[in-house]
Amino acid sequence: MAWTESNHNGSTLASTNFWTTCESNMKISIGEKSVPYNLNLARGVYDKMMMTILGRVKPNAKMFTVNFLRGNDIAFHINPRFNEGGKQVVVRNHKIGERWGTEERDLKGPFPFALGSPFEMKILCTQEMFRVAVNNIPMFEFQHRIRELNRIDRINILHDVVLTYINVETLP
Repeated sequence: MAWTESNHNGSTLASTNFWTTCESNMKISIGEKSVPYNLNLARGVYDKMMMTILGRVKPNAKMFTVNFLRGNDIAFHINPRFNEGGKQVVVRNHKIGERWGTEERDLKGPFPFALGSPFEMKILCTQEMFRVAVNNIPMFEFQHRIRELNRIDRINILHDVVLTYINVETLP
């Protein structure tokens, strides 16, 4: 299932390597930007929060990562890997302290990323889970393992990807 976006007027911010703070319904046009990219979420994550990430996978990519953070803990880790033992996988997990949880790797469709190619990733937060679609194709769901959603207040994006646009909004 693809999610539709409602149109909201938002503010545009220039990107830096420092943490950018985002209120709800804020569009962040960042130009072509290398990573790491860090974003503070003033409200944390919440039911019906939709994040849209537009980017391009680097031509020689090994992986890239999107982390939703609570302090030093990783509440939701998305890690597309382009050659892990000859396979392309999207690993999802969480990490509390130095301890990783159980990995999830199954997808609802084929591996959605291609070397050197643009992509659109939509991450919808619900009360129970994150739902992720890439290029308008649902890929997976990830049940919340850290339940205090409002304390998941930062996102960082790392490794072999170039970002062009990030939008955070509240769906009706």
